[in-house]
Amino acid sequence: MNYDVSLLEIKLFLLTTQLGNFSEVARRENMNPSSVSRKIAQLEKKVGTKLLHRHTRSISLTDEGLAFSKFCGEAIGQYERVVGQIEQRADTPRGTVKISAPVAFGRLHIAPYLPELLARYPLLKLEIHQTDAFIDPAAEAVDLMIRIGVPQDSSLRLKRFGLQRFVMAASPAYLKAHGTPQLPEDLKHHNCLVFKGQTGLQRWYIGKETLVPYEVSGSTYGNNAETLVTAAVGGSGIVLFPTWLIGEQLANGELVAVLAQYQVSTSTEQQVISAQYLDTAKLATKVRVLIDFLAEKYQHPNHPGLCYWDRG
Repeated sequence: MNYDVSLLEIKLFLLTTQLGNFSEVARRENMNPSSVSRKIAQLEKKVGTKLLHRHTRSISLTDEGLAFSKFCGEAIGQYERVVGQIEQRADTPRGTVKISAPVAFGRLHIAPYLPELLARYPLLKLEIHQTDAFIDPAAEAVDLMIRIGVPQDSSLRLKRFGLQRFVMAASPAYLKAHGTPQLPEDLKHHNCLVFKGQTGLQRWYIGKETLVPYEVSGSTYGNNAETLVTAAVGGSGIVLFPTWLIGEQLANGELVAVLAQYQVSTSTEQQVISAQYLDTAKLATKVRVLIDFLAEKYQHPNHPGLCYWDRG
């Protein structure tokens, strides 16, 4: 029996079984496809059997390869757990944290703080994936998700940063030219710039005690919120967006709140801005310090429970 099997060979073998070709494995590991193929061949020689069927456009497991892959998964998993425990005992957080965050939120409220974060934790590395789609953190191997909405997955742990609060707003120039709505019914006489996502036009809910849906229309719909914000700042119409997106424009006067005496939202359900992560026995130090750092940055300086972009 040959005991000269490396963890790298095992890792490359597992990646090959998951990704189905050497080229993708090579891209992931910054290697040449030929080097990956050679490592797998060396592994097969060491274990004394063929592990993979190599087809023209795909790769599949032999029966022996299937059995061996289960062992390899357990071995790598145990190795990563042990290393993870060692890292957690270290004083300085280290290693790569894979983050998933909404596109606009990541640009506005994560990217500006990266220099300070990495200066504070120089051994930390970040892999940031920005998407507005909800993902499976286990399937995507994501350590931390920043998510906005109604929490759905009870299998995930959650650190709440704050509620998503909405403001209806328009530029001073638009309101001067078209007047300021005094009642929700007045919106039918105004140009409303409405977000249009995968589920269709976003609904606008308005009310003092109970939120009621209102039909609005306008000259421009779009699936990019920041584009609509820019159009509103330019005087094109009225928008309804969260404070984390338009808080700066409200603070500097580029946008002015409309129907401020009413509650406004795009949903009747309370939406939360949070960090979400897999429920593990112990949260990795590198993930914990990132959550704590963001919570520190997002808190309002004068109003506990609010985020700084709420400007309360």
